[in-house]
Amino acid sequence: MARMIVEAIVAAGMARPGTRDPIPVTISVTNSAGVPITNLNQSNILIGDTWGTQRLVVQGFQGGTMQIGLGATNAGGLYTCELLPIASANWTPWTSYHVVIVVTQGSNHGQTIAELTFPHP
Repeated sequence: MARMIVEAIVAAGMARPGTRDPIPVTISVTNSAGVPITNLNQSNILIGDTWGTQRLVVQGFQGGTMQIGLGATNAGGLYTCELLPIASANWTPWTSYHVVIVVTQGSNHGQTIAELTFPHP
């Protein structure tokens, strides 16, 4: 089993409390030597919160090597998606969600946690 290095940015600035606005997530996955892992798909990446995956919905998954600007590409290993609350819920003001991201490919594993906070209005 080899370690995967997983880092993530969860940006609450695009969503409003009390709505189901999507929250953008960017995930970076590299091997233990820092080489980007570019061949993952949505089945390799589990996203949930500390209460389990049933509280968040993942949509718009994209990954691998993506264009980041006109004529420019990154080094790869970046994956993006959007998070929504489950169908019966909205984002709650004054709340912090701990978003857990687990990546598995064969016997290789990695995980990280990112905070999603809706501050006092």
